[in-house]
Amino acid sequence: MYTEEHLESLGKQLRGRTLLWLVPEAVLLLAVVLSWRLRSEWVTGALTSALFAVVLFSMTASILPVRRYRDFVRQALHGKTTRDEAAFLSVGEEPEEHEGIRVYPVLMRADVVKQELSERRFFWDANLPLPDWRPGERLALRSWERIIVWWDEAGASGMTLR
Repeated sequence: MYTEEHLESLGKQLRGRTLLWLVPEAVLLLAVVLSWRLRSEWVTGALTSALFAVVLFSMTASILPVRRYRDFVRQALHGKTTRDEAAFLSVGEEPEEHEGIRVYPVLMRADVVKQELSERRFFWDANLPLPDWRPGERLALRSWERIIVWWDEAGASGMTLR
């Protein structure tokens, strides 16, 4: 599901967004310094407020979401994941936030002999197309923080990545 190329692409996107937002921030910072040197208090205050608003907006709306997603993909590729085998039940209609990532909730049923029947909630990355699982289909899963990062049909030979 995730590849090193995907991770590199996210890194390039993050660098591009950071550079894009540094230009207006640098211009505003230069204007603040210039207005301070000219001793214009109200202009300095207004420009400082604008600078903080631009920094806050760029971080929360543009840079941090891509950084969180890049860190998630890095964990999915190189981090410690949990293996499970469960039967698919359903996928939620609307995406939600989990660990800073937009995901669809996925209900699975774990029916391993040593455990009692129980429903488990996993998550599917909303940036990826939903798989065409059928209710009751048994799946082998790998997850990080309950977000599915790899799947295959349970008992499939070859265990191909998807």
